[in-house]
Amino acid sequence: MLPDYNSKNIKYPSQLAILLGLTGGGLIIGSLASLAIWTMMTGQPFPLKAEDILQPKYYQVNMVLQAVSTFFIFFVPVHFFAAICYRKPFKYMGFNFRFNNKQVLLVIAILILTFPLSGALATLNKILPISEYWATKFKAMELAREAQEAALININSFSRFIISLIVIALLPAIFEETFFRGGMQNLFTRWFKGPWVAIILTAIIFSLIHLSFYGFLVRFALGMILGFIFYYSGSLWLNILLHFLFNGVQVTALYIMTMHGAKDKNVEDNFPLWMGLIALALLLYLFKVFKQTSAIKQSQHVEEIRPDEEFHNWTAKNS
Repeated sequence: MLPDYNSKNIKYPSQLAILLGLTGGGLIIGSLASLAIWTMMTGQPFPLKAEDILQPKYYQVNMVLQAVSTFFIFFVPVHFFAAICYRKPFKYMGFNFRFNNKQVLLVIAILILTFPLSGALATLNKILPISEYWATKFKAMELAREAQEAALININSFSRFIISLIVIALLPAIFEETFFRGGMQNLFTRWFKGPWVAIILTAIIFSLIHLSFYGFLVRFALGMILGFIFYYSGSLWLNILLHFLFNGVQVTALYIMTMHGAKDKNVEDNFPLWMGLIALALLLYLFKVFKQTSAIKQSQHVEEIRPDEEFHNWTAKNS
């Protein structure tokens, strides 16, 4: 059982309804804000076709739209949700610094192993048997997504590299982790009284929102890794760190390839399945160490996360 951080005793189905309702409201407000920003920055009505929006001349506008839309869709709803349902919303979401240098180093080691695991899962995803009809559909969706990303992440200068690190790597790390781990996984963990269902369900939703069949297993695995980091540590900042570095490595690789004139800019390389199995085995060991380290760190903050019984139950599950 997780610490309740002074729950206002709103039932979990009602909490989910509040979170989903606020997310819908954030989507509407984000869309309206995007329309207003587009009009102010371009002096034109919002175009109906995606290819018109993603023209190179609208690069700066798209960066602003990306930041604003994700802020309202992922970040704002969870803050209001936590404030409505809990008396200590920031503690509920995991915005605390209860971690040490060893945990940070372990997160970086986990990140390194995430890349060969992701590459092996990308290989597996491509060889999964599906019908020709759906294969054609998914490939068309993938090509459209890649075209949009190529237009959006046009990193042909150092200034654009810094902008991309902020808008494509840092802000999504903060906003998405706040929503998926600080909000959704937190709610599901309390509702189902355990981490497994909550982490798996959140990881599935996290992967689905990226709308990529051939990247589903990769993002599902990343969601699982982030989920266990948050459950064991209780600090959202470690999640934000790993998510930012994962995105940042890819942005940096894309920048380097662009500046060296590379024609193939695919930064999600495939790895053989055997490398993925080795990475998975090493990840399981690192998570065992991370779990033990986090349990020790949590035990040093008994006074901070009263009531005592809640804390005792939580640390007992994590030791």
